[in-house]
Amino acid sequence: MQNIHTHAWEPNLHIAAATRAEADRSRGAPMDLTVDFDRFMADNEPFERTAVFGLKAKLTGYWVPDKYVAAFVARAPDRLVGFACVDPTQDGALSDLRHAVEDLGLVGVKMVPMYAGFDPRDERCQPIYAYCQENGLPILFHSGTTFNAAAPLAFTRPWLFDEVAIRYPELRMVLAHVGHPFCDECLVVIRKHPYAYADISALFYRPWQFYNMLISAQEYHVTGKLLFGTDYPFAKGQESIDGLRNANAVIGESGLPRVRPETIEGILERDAFRLLGIERSR
Repeated sequence: MQNIHTHAWEPNLHIAAATRAEADRSRGAPMDLTVDFDRFMADNEPFERTAVFGLKAKLTGYWVPDKYVAAFVARAPDRLVGFACVDPTQDGALSDLRHAVEDLGLVGVKMVPMYAGFDPRDERCQPIYAYCQENGLPILFHSGTTFNAAAPLAFTRPWLFDEVAIRYPELRMVLAHVGHPFCDECLVVIRKHPYAYADISALFYRPWQFYNMLISAQEYHVTGKLLFGTDYPFAKGQESIDGLRNANAVIGESGLPRVRPETIEGILERDAFRLLGIERSR
């Protein structure tokens, strides 16, 4: 198994206090966003390889330097795969990305349009997309909802990435969280484009929506483009695995269509890193 979606940061250093308070309010109780390396590795024990990234979004109070992520993954290079993060609203974004890839050895990119406050079709993004396409770097985009009040929902709709894929047809991209709650919109986008995928991270704890998304993916014949992720520390490894394997529990014996076993195990066993062009030699 592989995990395509986890975060690394030190909350007191990398996340603004107001943003941490919003996370608490979203769950109705204090939320521990700490990422301790040893606990992180224990949580990811089920996974052969795990993608790790921070967040860069000045608008909503996140800023994790790429060198922090590079140092984190360097502690377990056989297990962890480091992604840079880019906020194109900030000066020097492309040069920072080049440094992260060419000097720090990070092999993928995370972008968070809603959190950073930019339309993914923005002209400021185009040099970044061109660089990633030219260098075979996949981009994992946050798509879907959030608890951050300042993050514009207008910039998170999955249909926006359709235009990115049309302009950059060789760019490998992953739409995180299947664009929840706009999941059907996300599925029709990834169906269109050979190198567009979605990850299922942090969806299992909304079981009715999760079930319906998986049924829709079967109906659209795109289950082969769903990648497994957890969204650690927001969701943990084994509970995410169990949540997927129990996707049919919400319907009981109602007679509603069932998520097929091959859909579930296919997601768990999929070689996401190969699909995204990330080979071990990198």
